[in-house]
Amino acid sequence: MKLDTITKTKLTTKLISTSFNQLLETDIESILLIERQSSNNPWTQTQLLESIKNPVNLGYSLIYKSEIIGYLIAMPVIESADILNIAINSSYQRKGFGKALIEHLVQALNKRGVSEVLLEVRQSNFSAIKFYLALGFKEISVRKNYYTKNSNEPSVKEDGIIMRLEISTTNKT
Repeated sequence: MKLDTITKTKLTTKLISTSFNQLLETDIESILLIERQSSNNPWTQTQLLESIKNPVNLGYSLIYKSEIIGYLIAMPVIESADILNIAINSSYQRKGFGKALIEHLVQALNKRGVSEVLLEVRQSNFSAIKFYLALGFKEISVRKNYYTKNSNEPSVKEDGIIMRLEISTTNKT
């Protein structure tokens, strides 16, 4: 008698042809394009350049098929790091690229002995909140009136949700 064994496996998507590079000033045009098309409240060129030039910050571009399709800027401080901004080209969203950027950052921070990642997200940005929760971030606090709701109406404010991801460190420097 022959017994057939069926094994169910979860299909995983491996991001092929991706790489991460240090974010450079020369990447600004690609970054601005991604920022403007992926955000209702995009950072300005000046804000992006200042963050890229800041030697304390970690900045990564995500390259897919020789094109910058995403970026992340974080500021490590002792044992924690703040994600200042992250964006993925809208054509590539919900395909694992944002997760790959966060995982790349966590690996880099792990080598530095950083034990937590923090970020703020607009309370109305439901898709981002869902994304961060799926990655293991937890809501830890609310910053009342943290964001200007609309650049055309600076008096209108929106709360910011503070989220934290605890990471295990394996190599303290």
